Amino acid sequence: MTPDTHGLLGRILRANDDASRRFGENTAEVDAFIHSWATESLKAVQAAIRSTDGRLSEPMAKAGESLFEALDKRSDDKVATAWQALSALVLRQHLSPLKFGAHYAPFITLIPVAGFDALDPTTMRFLTAVQALTRDKCELLARRWRLDAESSRALLQVVAKTRYLKPEEAAALIALRTIPTQLTGDLGWAAVKTVVHGGRVLGAKAELRTEQIAVLWAPLEPAIPLATVEEQVPKPVRARVRAAVARAAAAITNPPAPAAAAVTVRAPAKRPATKAPAPYGPNNAEVATFIKGVVELTPIQWLRVLDRRQLVASVTRQTGAEPAGVVRSLLAAIKGTRDLDTFTRCRSFAAVERAAVTVAAKADLTYDESMRGYGAFGEIVQLDYVDVDAFPKLVAALNTGDWVKVAGSIPAVNQDVVAPLVNAGAAMLDFLEARSDDEAVAAWQAASALVRRQHLAPIKFAASYAPFASAIPVTNPRSLGAPVLRYISAIGRLSANQCALLAKPWQMADDLSSVLSRAAADGGSRTAEEAAALAAVVTVPMRVSGSEGWAAAKTAAFGGRVIGVRSRLSLEQLEVLWRPIQPAIPLASLGAITKPRR
Repeated sequence: MTPDTHGLLGRILRANDDASRRFGENTAEVDAFIHSWATESLKAVQAAIRSTDGRLSEPMAKAGESLFEALDKRSDDKVATAWQALSALVLRQHLSPLKFGAHYAPFITLIPVAGFDALDPTTMRFLTAVQALTRDKCELLARRWRLDAESSRALLQVVAKTRYLKPEEAAALIALRTIPTQLTGDLGWAAVKTVVHGGRVLGAKAELRTEQIAVLWAPLEPAIPLATVEEQVPKPVRARVRAAVARAAAAITNPPAPAAAAVTVRAPAKRPATKAPAPYGPNNAEVATFIKGVVELTPIQWLRVLDRRQLVASVTRQTGAEPAGVVRSLLAAIKGTRDLDTFTRCRSFAAVERAAVTVAAKADLTYDESMRGYGAFGEIVQLDYVDVDAFPKLVAALNTGDWVKVAGSIPAVNQDVVAPLVNAGAAMLDFLEARSDDEAVAAWQAASALVRRQHLAPIKFAASYAPFASAIPVTNPRSLGAPVLRYISAIGRLSANQCALLAKPWQMADDLSSVLSRAAADGGSRTAEEAAALAAVVTVPMRVSGSEGWAAAKTAAFGGRVIGVRSRLSLEQLEVLWRPIQPAIPLASLGAITKPRR
């Protein structure tokens, strides 16, 4: 150390050096942001900062104090927005590019962040293309996509080594400023994430092979072709001259045909653009309605839902089928894999589901069965040290590398089945995290049953969705015939004696079973059977419980199947198939008698 550092000059230099770092690594940007605002205060936030007792980092606390001094006369909304952007700037190196962009995007035009002037030409061309996006191109970017596992793994490895990619951050900021003006909602968010993925690919381009870049760019290719982003290498002068001579020679030897001799060729009809798959699967409309409705339920409605769930459980005996720890683990998996590609998310979700169920039932499983179901989590924490309540915390603590390992530990899954469930969970994630365990489990079971509605037997679907059947109906009465509506109304009026009659054991001849199977083969009776099953699972538990109640509910659901295909049966067949229900609900009371078929 030189003698000057002990004197006045040394103290001045040290003071200047401390001042240049008072807000952390990005002090210059934070200071510029603060002084770009003219002044209001958020006393609540300011008081919270002053009373943190060391819970906030020193750069964050100093930046907050400076911000409040500069914004002494601004409205609360403006100060809150400025505080979000400022905190994102202070923590810029530690936030994901998408999260930083979401906080700072409102200010990107007025107060640009440092680093934009140091981007390479390829990234600048990409950002220019993003700003020129139209609504049609945004819809192309919003389509669902998945990547090849090898290329995705290579990209994640590069990102793990270089956590801060400027092109990815720049893409997030520009996308969040541009796309919401063209596309909003879930589709807009999906398009933003696709653009951010493109920025990540460009940021990691130097460490990826050409074929990997082509595969990783595939989701953006329809809207922003990679060739328009990459720098075009000019041909040598000799090659350009040869090409010009060849074009001239071709024009001389093959002159264009005269206009009179030209043959009019009809342009091929344009194929309609491929419609993007629905985010929630075949039952997209019903799932979207449920997600919207469950958020708006009142406390009284939630009490009714939980009360009905207990009644249904008294019949189905499914009180412990899906503990709260399993549902919380699935939600943690959906949240932890939010920034990964869909293919990896689906495999991770399936692995967590299998492991959570294994942890919940490990007391009833052998050692080999437990380890096989626990999978890659055994390399993170031994199964003996984890219970179903602690497993969600383990899942929430996983990083990107852990998720890649977990996803690679199981064979490929059917993405068309798992992805809608993941998307539905992501849509309800923030809401379910704030609800009680009972409410979260009930809502998750109903939502997953709606997503997998076509793959579940009607009685199984009814058992999962019955608690919400009145609050958020999923059956349109207009799609049911008059006899079916009368039958459902009769189920709702069942007495305990009638339920006991329905619960009696019965058997059907093989030839009649074949006739009914053929009549219902095309799914024509499913709507009626589901409606009958829902009505039965709601009504029967209030009359009888246990095995007797479950038997009565199944018989009532069977009646819905029969009445749903009544027009395809002869009078004799209909009467024979209706015998198990006849003592409780006479067929004549439904007006469903049909003329015998020839």
